[in-house]
Amino acid sequence: MIFKKKYLFIFLVLLSLFILVSCGGDDEEYEGNGEIYVDKKWDLFSTEHDFKKPVEINFWSANSAVDIHGSTMADMVEMFNEYQRTTYPDSYIKVIPSFQGGYIVQNTKLQAAIPAGTNPELAMVGVSSFSIYVDNVIDQRRIFTYDQIRDIYEGFLQFAMYRNKFLAYPFFAATNLLVVNRTMMEATGMKVPTVDEILADQENSIWTWEYAKQLWKAASKPEEGIYGLASGGPALYEAYYTQGVPIYNETATKENINNEYGKRALEYWRSLVVEGCMLNPVLDPNHGTKIQGAFSTGTVGMYFASSSSLKTIFENVCESQVAQGNDPLFELDVLPHPRNPYFYSNQSGGGIIVFNNKSDVKIKAAVEFLRWLQAPEQSAYYSTKTGYLATTKSATQTKIWTDYAKINPLLDWAIDLMVLTPANDLKIPIGRAKALADDDFSKYIKGIYYDDCTRDIDEVLRECAERVAYILESNSW
Repeated sequence: MIFKKKYLFIFLVLLSLFILVSCGGDDEEYEGNGEIYVDKKWDLFSTEHDFKKPVEINFWSANSAVDIHGSTMADMVEMFNEYQRTTYPDSYIKVIPSFQGGYIVQNTKLQAAIPAGTNPELAMVGVSSFSIYVDNVIDQRRIFTYDQIRDIYEGFLQFAMYRNKFLAYPFFAATNLLVVNRTMMEATGMKVPTVDEILADQENSIWTWEYAKQLWKAASKPEEGIYGLASGGPALYEAYYTQGVPIYNETATKENINNEYGKRALEYWRSLVVEGCMLNPVLDPNHGTKIQGAFSTGTVGMYFASSSSLKTIFENVCESQVAQGNDPLFELDVLPHPRNPYFYSNQSGGGIIVFNNKSDVKIKAAVEFLRWLQAPEQSAYYSTKTGYLATTKSATQTKIWTDYAKINPLLDWAIDLMVLTPANDLKIPIGRAKALADDDFSKYIKGIYYDDCTRDIDEVLRECAERVAYILESNSW
């Protein structure tokens, strides 16, 4: 009897998960994902603190409780709770944080909790997973005015809309970029552009795919273990969007991989290894960890990575050296992925969603906490402590941010890159299958590097496209 109950429970959980991801209907009913600034009067939540008694709400973070991101958020939750207890002793809001240790774990737990109503009032969710919760969240336009949304740097709104709903507030923001050892790269004698120079004249910038390869090649000495570039593999979205084409359709139900643009991108990324600009990323299972260390010790000229690594790299290359009375190991800088013919900077990281299946009182409390978090001082504080990027113009104008930028300007420069949104009015694909398709693309596309870079590129591209098409089709219901 115990076993029967166990299997019945498992069946009910699986059924509830199916209902959760299915209840949105067919993606094909939607032409695109909608625009943020529609001509509509929104029923905004009140900005007044109007509670009769204390209220407890739960916030789930996808970070670990012991890393800098989780520990900083725990400190901020306590700051909010103390502010509430002091300001509203008879009607304070108490936020109870919980740390899940990863986006995948977070999604798994949330999707099991929502049907049972045991989910938190707010949660941190990765940008690629926003769309999973389209039927379960409060539209952010009921929380923030259009003026407040316009304060967000445009590049951090790439995943905001799905099925005409503004899903999540972009708080834990990052982007992929090139971290630059400017000292090493300028020693080649070639011109190394700056972010300001690129942004001043994007169309005529020298920072192209081919120019970058020649610069990386000039800096490389493979026989000495020195490379102009280090990367975990081909840049996914940058490979296509810098050519002015998307990787999937807007609702992430169809692939756009197996074409001349895909072949050109793969030929380029494999040539970087064949021509000695970059170490083959499939030779060592610890390649990702080793290349960050190699960059920090000065044996790599440019490191293609998430901006979330900038704070750690700066501490290793600059701060720790200065603390010991030494000069920084080398001059640090950042650059976007080179253009061909367009520039593009992706949005990564996560955001905060507010669930709609809680009582009015608890939702209102969750809204008040989110508004407190996104306020300029709090946003700047969190970013400068963790290395996530501040997402609003007002946050980057605070004294906290400007003082930090005088010491470490890398985060500021990374935010400057977020004006490099998709060219030709292209939209970023958003859909339930996107995260899974991205993951499989990254795995299958590395086939270009196997067998000492001898596999047929057309065949690798075809296999990758077929796998991605299968993932999109089987997970888009």
